[in-house]
Amino acid sequence: MELDLNWAYKLLESEEVPAHIIRHSEKVALIALCLGCHLNASGENLDLKVLTLGALLHDVKKFSSLRTGENHALAGYKLLQELGYPRIGEIIYSHIFLKAPRPGSPITEEEIVFYADKRVKHDEIVSLKERFKDLRVRYGRTLKALIRMALLEEMTQLLEKRIFKKLPINPQDLIKLNQVMEVKSVLEEALENCSNSWRDLL
Repeated sequence: MELDLNWAYKLLESEEVPAHIIRHSEKVALIALCLGCHLNASGENLDLKVLTLGALLHDVKKFSSLRTGENHALAGYKLLQELGYPRIGEIIYSHIFLKAPRPGSPITEEEIVFYADKRVKHDEIVSLKERFKDLRVRYGRTLKALIRMALLEEMTQLLEKRIFKKLPINPQDLIKLNQVMEVKSVLEEALENCSNSWRDLL
């Protein structure tokens, strides 16, 4: 089977991923591919297909992990390993367990998906500030959790600066992507022709 968007959507369906998680994942993929296109135009060398599929599938095990108690990033990593797509599995794993980049190293697909996920609250693209405010309300039940979230927010802010420092767009521009209704068709078009796909959207 060809590794493409249809394959990813079929996998989401076979894993019985609920519609609200798919909508969230589509917005994460939309941000990831938009950033990937702009970064490649600025000299990076990202694999846009792997980037997009990793973003679309980053929560493929989130719903089932609520029942099993397993970490959903680890479960998604294992699933993609078993299916023979370890590179996509690594991206899924890293949306929770991101390793700090070496100074001066190229931006990775893992960093972009990690960042994109932190810009989507449910199925709406928001600022990092708004997203982390929501995370604190939902998950900041202990002092330890609040400290961990503060560190995570600081790390994500640094990552945002790393990603955008040589781009012609700014973080706020991504909120304009909320206007996209047919995400799959935009993803397909951008994978075919990166350079022309974002002009009317940003």
